[in-house]
Amino acid sequence: MTIRLLRQLVCFGIVGVAATLTHYLMALGSHEGLGLNLYAANLLGYVTAMAVSFYGHGWLTFRVALTRATLQRFVIASVSTFLSSEILLWALETGTSLPHRITLSIVVISVPVVSFILNKFWVYRPGSAASRSD
Repeated sequence: MTIRLLRQLVCFGIVGVAATLTHYLMALGSHEGLGLNLYAANLLGYVTAMAVSFYGHGWLTFRVALTRATLQRFVIASVSTFLSSEILLWALETGTSLPHRITLSIVVISVPVVSFILNKFWVYRPGSAASRSD
């Protein structure tokens, strides 16, 4: 494993934790503090967390200049990853007799791996002229 890849993995984790906390705190605060419907508050938290992820991964993890095309790829990858996680969870829950703690664990472990790969090789394309050096 190269130093660059290791740095990207660490940064990916840090940004991911920051986005997760943003999602939770924004949703909770919007619901409890502003009285938004829980589902609307969750959507607001999700969208806010997507912004943290987009900028955090662009600036910190993959160090690229952010463009409209990058944003479009990011939104497609984020929504696709979310929908895939729901489908995987449903398939595991309906197609196996595994306990829900195991099926949920499989989803929670696999989604960041897929997300990292999509982001590294498609969303924040490596080797572009806009990439900053490490």
